[in-house]
Amino acid sequence: MDKQKIVTGERSCAATLAGGTVESVRFQEEERTSVRVYEGGKIGVAGRIGGGDDAALEQSAREALAYGIPYPSALCGGEVRSADTRTEILSEIDFLPAVKKLAARLKERFPSFIFSNKISMEEGKVRYTDSAGTDLFYAGNAFVVSLAVKEAASANIMDLAYGAVRGYYDEDAIVSDLSKLLDVYGNVLALPEEALPVIIDVNIVQYLLGHFMAETYQSGAGLLSGKMGQKIFGDEVDILLDRTPGKEPLVRFFDDEGVTLPGDQFYFVKEGRLCGLAAYRRTAAEFSLPLSGCGRAPFDGAPMCGNFSGLEVDAHGKKLSEAVKGRAVYISVVSGGDMTPDGKFATPVMCAYLYEDGKLTGRLPEFGISGNIFDLFGKNMLAIAENDLYGYTRETVLVSRFSIDKK
Repeated sequence: MDKQKIVTGERSCAATLAGGTVESVRFQEEERTSVRVYEGGKIGVAGRIGGGDDAALEQSAREALAYGIPYPSALCGGEVRSADTRTEILSEIDFLPAVKKLAARLKERFPSFIFSNKISMEEGKVRYTDSAGTDLFYAGNAFVVSLAVKEAASANIMDLAYGAVRGYYDEDAIVSDLSKLLDVYGNVLALPEEALPVIIDVNIVQYLLGHFMAETYQSGAGLLSGKMGQKIFGDEVDILLDRTPGKEPLVRFFDDEGVTLPGDQFYFVKEGRLCGLAAYRRTAAEFSLPLSGCGRAPFDGAPMCGNFSGLEVDAHGKKLSEAVKGRAVYISVVSGGDMTPDGKFATPVMCAYLYEDGKLTGRLPEFGISGNIFDLFGKNMLAIAENDLYGYTRETVLVSRFSIDKK
């Protein structure tokens, strides 16, 4: 009988902001243990929160084999590896005073705006072991800023947002980033008549993730079905999982099935060509595909596909200030958005700015944008670049020609 065990520990300090001040703070620590057993092409799973008897948990997993859930044996071949990427950010004692100081500074620096939502410190540890001798360990931490920003005179619940996940805390850099957005917010400009490039977070690629999944691809009904090996985007487009330890906070180098990647990377698209699909052990075995490290699982449930941690659209070191000279439309906040089965992407734009010579000069009225995803990352794409407008938050942006739908 093959066995796997995963122990996950999480610790966090989270402060909630309301009305621009710290309303509450919460310290939380949790440990979850999962045991999976495999026999006769079936899987049994049991999980617990907190400490307990591992022998009893394994027995519960063995008994769960009676449910007859089909699953191939999922051992990893005896790899032993450890990565601890934790850095010194703030002590738990210093966390609340630091957040209160930041909140007070934001209130003083931007009196026309109200800040809410959460700021936290997160720490995670995960150990995966199995009966083949595999032993994988990862530990990491991050300072997480997730702010909703509302203009005091506005009737909206929120007008824009600011977020960052970093391995360090820098109050000055956060205030500087927000000043880029808020100091020109009141300078309302008309939507330019000429067609300008649009700058938007490259995370719109999230709308494609379901189409990278092996089941969707093999069904023949996916947007990418039948396109393996074909050029689907521009030559500069590389879409991959990069789980190099320390590159991004809290991104571990193995998935929930203990799968590691050669060089800690797996490409879905390389130089514009579709070259990989998202698979976990069951679909990899079913469709004879390489493992992509996309297995995810609840602590008390069977694995499934959908772990895209470390997803990246590679900017190849290109900076936004280098890629865009002159004027462009800079998208800050979108509201919803969707993509049709033939690849047409559209979204209302809640907050946008005029970008000119490396800085934001004023806010634009609300509008909508649209375009076919293959064109946006293909013939209409001007660049994929690191957003060097900011100093604290890390963001990659797509610069492309969208259709702008005026309201």
